[in-house]
Amino acid sequence: MIYLTKIRTRLEDILYAVNLYFDGLSLRKIFRALSRFVKRSHIAIRDWIQKYQPQRLLSKRKKIDEYIVDETLIKVSSEFMWLWVAIESKNR
Repeated sequence: MIYLTKIRTRLEDILYAVNLYFDGLSLRKIFRALSRFVKRSHIAIRDWIQKYQPQRLLSKRKKIDEYIVDETLIKVSSEFMWLWVAIESKNR
């Protein structure tokens, strides 16, 4: 016997909510942003984020093997401050 589950929320809406979360919005602010066209609680949004495993999305970032750090002392107004610049050696 095959059970078909009803999809309550479109995938586009779920991905939009997850994207808003990674942009720094809180769950309740995402709930308010989605409430115009999707009626889901902030708990449902939290469940979506856990289901789509943020670690898997974040692990695709490029790893930097080596970088160069340069430092210099600059004068800002009447104060001296250190300025550091980090450069990826491969792609600059």
